[in-house]
Amino acid sequence: METTDVLFRTHLNYHIEANSDEEQVRQVTWDEIENIDLHRCTFSDFKTFLTYIRDNYPDYYFSDAAIDAVKPTGFNENEKYDFVSLTDYAKHTAITIGNMTLFNELQKLASAIELSNINQYDFDPQPPVYEELGSCVVGGANIDAYKLTAYFHESSTKERPIVAVRSYSISTKTYLLNPDIIDIYSIYKPNATLMETFAYMCYEDYRQHRTYQSFDNLLISGLVDVEGLEDMYSIHYNLNAFDRQN
Repeated sequence: METTDVLFRTHLNYHIEANSDEEQVRQVTWDEIENIDLHRCTFSDFKTFLTYIRDNYPDYYFSDAAIDAVKPTGFNENEKYDFVSLTDYAKHTAITIGNMTLFNELQKLASAIELSNINQYDFDPQPPVYEELGSCVVGGANIDAYKLTAYFHESSTKERPIVAVRSYSISTKTYLLNPDIIDIYSIYKPNATLMETFAYMCYEDYRQHRTYQSFDNLLISGLVDVEGLEDMYSIHYNLNAFDRQN
């Protein structure tokens, strides 16, 4: 299916009700999802997989409305789709139309989808998930300030590093509900979001034992202008340039 034919149904009318009570459903088991191919499956299988992730991984939460937002025009309940591509396309479209609420919800789905490539029995407990890789503060003045902290996710391994970024509101002294989960090797380097850039630079600083924080240097350089948390998703940076300099 060509992405040019895809127009997910919620471009003009989408509202996330983050605190709404969602219908209770039965607990999905691992046996039900272990053979699901998210690149070619029905919507029912796609939703079953995400339900399992939401129920079993406390770092992930997203609404059923966000899952429904990935459905393409002309959706057929029995047809098989590439929901990995549909989710990625929906994210880019959300940025294009300026709907950052929708984008943030779809980013959570994309992070959950990454777990389809991870065997639940192969988690490497090293390094510990509480080890901080780096941090920075965005916002301030007349804009809410957030402290971003990068650390290894529990599913991270030496062969497949996965970094989580937790956002802490300095004004309300609370953490945002869902950390961003970023597969370092899946980042599209020529056009990475600043949130992906932050995670990548923190990982590289850790890997190369740097005593400074590369993302702070990027902010100081003036090459990017971050005013608030939303800019971490809407502004992009070419990480290939960073690699060439480091």
